[in-house]
Amino acid sequence: MAFGPVAVGCSENTTQGRAGGKSAIASLDGAEAFRQALADAGTGLVVVDFYADWCAPCRQLSPMLEEIARAYPDKATFYKVNVDKNGDLMRVFRITGIPRVMFFRNSRTVHSIIGVQHRDAYVKALNRL
Repeated sequence: MAFGPVAVGCSENTTQGRAGGKSAIASLDGAEAFRQALADAGTGLVVVDFYADWCAPCRQLSPMLEEIARAYPDKATFYKVNVDKNGDLMRVFRITGIPRVMFFRNSRTVHSIIGVQHRDAYVKALNRL
């Protein structure tokens, strides 16, 4: 599925990593920021974690994805999208369950993982895609 432009706005990532440093996963706010992130990646792989702050499985997945993003910076660019603040993106991608990790290349969805899976599932997807 390709993603077309929809203007909303964006914000800078302020998420802190486990050690108190800056997160390896940037936050995207708004459809325009999302579209721009995919465009900026060109043919590179983009991994997007759709989550909510209140979601226990999302909180479980977050540090695992953070570790994967730090371990494989050459494989993909990682982002997270708060679904409570980005309902427009939820509708565009028909997200009905979270956490949902979507993999994009050339602004198109190439893979998706719903729920919390074992770390290997995310790493295998990175290596395969």
